[in-house]
Amino acid sequence: MIVNQVGLLAKKIAKMLIYGFIALVLLYLIFKAWEYKAESDQQEAVKELQTQQSEKFANVSQYVATYSPLVVGSSSLTFVQRSGNEPLFKYLLGGSYQNFISALENSASLVYVGSQILGSGCPKLGCAASQAALVIDPSKGRIYAALIEGGKKSYYGLTEGQAVPPAFEKWAATPAEEVAK
Repeated sequence: MIVNQVGLLAKKIAKMLIYGFIALVLLYLIFKAWEYKAESDQQEAVKELQTQQSEKFANVSQYVATYSPLVVGSSSLTFVQRSGNEPLFKYLLGGSYQNFISALENSASLVYVGSQILGSGCPKLGCAASQAALVIDPSKGRIYAALIEGGKKSYYGLTEGQAVPPAFEKWAATPAEEVAK
């Protein structure tokens, strides 16, 4: 009789453990589904934000490129640091923005190179170490940037497969001391 009661009690405990285990598995699956949905929603929100920023960048770039012929002759650094232009260049250059500003410290005036507007410069004490340039293409409403650090050229604003604007080629071929006068 006691053995029979112990057996029944063991069965009840085993059932409770199995039900508890099933409940834990279900809770785990529900949590993972919720976590996946939250992550998916977050990724979708990031994509939407990136799309909005990209559209805003294109609109601001178009606006800046439209009025840029009016500022030809002004300092390249001053142009980049204007309150309306600074967010545009921060978005365009990302983490390289500060290096770009440092490289434009001794900047040349904005000048026409064909139909494009070129701005360039280099650090006051290190034209051989780094150089920076920007090209504005008013006809396309686009703005590009370039940075040479340690002999390595980096271009910003070019889409994949797009040719480097001719103004950059002229800039890269000109000695740094001549560009930053």
